[in-house]
Amino acid sequence: MLNKIKQFLPASSRSLHAMHEDIFKLQEKLDRIYQRIEVADNGINMNINYKFDTIAIPMIESLSLNLDAHDEHMKMFAWEEFRQPGEDIQEAKERFFRELPKATGGLRLLQLGCSKLLGEFDTLCKENDISYWINFGTLIGAIRHKGFIPWDDDTDLGIMRDDLEKLCDIVQHDNRYKISIAYDRFAHCRQVRFLYNEENIPCFLDLFIYDWAPSIDNKFAEEQRNLRAQMVKEMDSDDKLLFWEDEPYYSGDKKGLIQEHYDRCLEKSKAVGLICERQHAKAIVWAIDNLDDGKQKQWVYPIADLFPTRTVPFECVELEEPNNPGLFLWSRYGDIYELPNDINSHFQHVNDDELESGPSNLAMKRLLD
Repeated sequence: MLNKIKQFLPASSRSLHAMHEDIFKLQEKLDRIYQRIEVADNGINMNINYKFDTIAIPMIESLSLNLDAHDEHMKMFAWEEFRQPGEDIQEAKERFFRELPKATGGLRLLQLGCSKLLGEFDTLCKENDISYWINFGTLIGAIRHKGFIPWDDDTDLGIMRDDLEKLCDIVQHDNRYKISIAYDRFAHCRQVRFLYNEENIPCFLDLFIYDWAPSIDNKFAEEQRNLRAQMVKEMDSDDKLLFWEDEPYYSGDKKGLIQEHYDRCLEKSKAVGLICERQHAKAIVWAIDNLDDGKQKQWVYPIADLFPTRTVPFECVELEEPNNPGLFLWSRYGDIYELPNDINSHFQHVNDDELESGPSNLAMKRLLD
């Protein structure tokens, strides 16, 4: 290193000697710093570890509890101030969400287009004896807002696997619509969407898959989760899927290599009796095709909590919701009348600015005329 430095320095032996001394002094200081870091990192004197475990962590936990309590106190005061005479807190919460203004601009245009697609999807399903139900944020929107959550730009539906297969066969012969399948490397899930066939219309419906299950016992659901976790490990260690890392949202020619893992996992689930045919079912279970982000408190539901589905108004259409919608929402969100955290952080699926003008804007306006 010194030789490389010398070529940039003046040819004075005194200067070089001085520089040489300075470098060694700097090296000594660095060595002392590294030793101190090593002591702290390895906990040789146990001082930092002790202070962190006995002082820092309790302080952080205490601060977190105090912040949570303060947040709850502020919410209590806010709801009490918002409440009208003769109105209880729950009624005030429901009124608050009901009176939130609708989205505007490109986002509202997208929501109206998705609403139209929802109505057509409902008609197509009823004409072909296919069951479905609105789910997740769309179900929250129906109950809390009578339509879209004002900041929401996607649409969520639940469907049984056998009904999805039937739907795919029907769409193959209907040039108005298409079904896209993409494989998400980050969530290790198979994303299924129902869309218009016209490329300039960005509206889509996400279809989440459920299977028939022989029992409502939660241990079956845990075994299903374990099978899925094993499938994910096998995917991550499969050298044939290296292309998936370069294109983590994949729908290309090699998707069959990814699908093989889902097929094998599904067969294992059938073989050990975690899922079954419709005629033997007592429950439905969250399918291995979907994501597992740890937020789903419940994976298995009694059939009676889903079927028969009920009609609910959503925007300008009538859609199907679970027979016990509260259970489906609680298992994912808890209390849907708590003030939401995602008003400003909700993931944007479609760039609604592009809907303000251009080909998509014209296509959406033609759709809604």
